[in-house]
Amino acid sequence: MKGPLTGVRGIVITQAWAGAFCTEMLGLLGADIIQIEVRKRPDSWRGDYHAPLAKMLHEVATAEHPWNCNALYNSVNLNKRCITLDLQTLEGLEIFKRLLPFADVVAENFSPRVLGNLGIGYEVMKAINPGVILCSLSAYGRGGPWENVPGIGGTIEPTSGMSALLGYEEGPPMNSGQMYPDAVAGLHALSGILTALHYRNRTGHGQYIDLSMQEANLVQIGDAALQYRMTGAVRGRMGNRHHTFAPHGIFPCTGTDRWVALACESEAQWEAFCVAAGHAEWRSDDRFAMNGLRKANEHTLEATIGAWTRGSERDELVARLRAAGVIVAPVLTAPEVAADARFRERGVVVEVAHDETGKWPQVANPLRFSRTTATEVRPAPLLGQHTAEVLSELLGIGQEDYDRLVAAGISGMGPPE
Repeated sequence: MKGPLTGVRGIVITQAWAGAFCTEMLGLLGADIIQIEVRKRPDSWRGDYHAPLAKMLHEVATAEHPWNCNALYNSVNLNKRCITLDLQTLEGLEIFKRLLPFADVVAENFSPRVLGNLGIGYEVMKAINPGVILCSLSAYGRGGPWENVPGIGGTIEPTSGMSALLGYEEGPPMNSGQMYPDAVAGLHALSGILTALHYRNRTGHGQYIDLSMQEANLVQIGDAALQYRMTGAVRGRMGNRHHTFAPHGIFPCTGTDRWVALACESEAQWEAFCVAAGHAEWRSDDRFAMNGLRKANEHTLEATIGAWTRGSERDELVARLRAAGVIVAPVLTAPEVAADARFRERGVVVEVAHDETGKWPQVANPLRFSRTTATEVRPAPLLGQHTAEVLSELLGIGQEDYDRLVAAGISGMGPPE
């Protein structure tokens, strides 16, 4: 077995991040994920056909087509096969319907109106394949007043309430800068699909999963939302601080943009920190002696600790505080995360050889299983790379008919001619 989902097949029309990440995880768990894309309107994460190659690929001889070399696309489409079909044509739509009996899962992340407009809503799919599981990831879900309002991670952060909690005291609301809600929604969709597969294995029935990115991310701040519903109090922004204990924050170290994260959850940890810092007098300071005092004087506490950490090298400081039993970690840059030994040893970050871009580190499956190993990692597909293969394998469509689909612009590789 290649993973716990060996034998499961997904016919998916996901794109960008949330949907693509969800279906990538299915593939990393062993499912056969067949991703349908459209030549005349490529996935936004593939980029524009006329976009230049990234500078770091200029010396890579095989890096020919920008739409196959976009790092964003290639990072969330591992372990997939890609076919191209124009679902706005009658023949392309008919081929999609012929593929449905082979699908355990269909996933899409368009606005709710799109599948209905194409004539392939859940009821149509269910009539063709009663056991199919359809997972729809949209910004605000079906049926509400914002049903057809488009959204991305950057707009879901404020509408879910997340941005209201991000930022510094007395400062404005902020976004994370990472389109974080897409990843959250993708993981929620994955959980929904796995649950639906379990249900179908017991009952034989498929189901429709209506996932709202907004609601999935509201869960991430559920304590603040519940506090407001129960008391009417709107939680303020706290920067990197904690509700109850101090210190808890990010502090500067020597060098450019070098930081350390540290926290003390107990008086014993505070004492250990003071001793390791060589400032035992902080323990008896009237401003810092107890946690309540430290919270009351948090600005002064952070300035005092920051003045001390600023004179230390980051990794040496982390090692010293960690040895003393203090909660501490370096704030890593993206290249440092990719090179992290623990991630490498666990197989979370692996080197993947792509057909055009060559070998690059990619984030793979973080999950480990005792009986169903899921360690196979394949590169993201080229646009339309597997169309002839899949159509032949599942539908018996031969080369002559495939060539006709290409000539008609319904399928093929790369931009339409």
